[in-house]
Amino acid sequence: MKSEGLKYFTDTHLTAMGLLIFFLFFVGVMIWVYRKNSTEIYAHMEQIPLKDGE
Repeated sequence: MKSEGLKYFTDTHLTAMGLLIFFLFFVGVMIWVYRKNSTEIYAHMEQIPLKDGE
């Protein structure tokens, strides 16, 4: 089964492009999470489960 799955990854250009796309997506998410002024939003979000009846 493993060899059947890997036989479609013979084109190294597409594999490298996919790796690059996912790496850039990961870096973009990290920048978005740790952006400036995001601390207030996360502080508000962490208090939501603790509030009763709102």
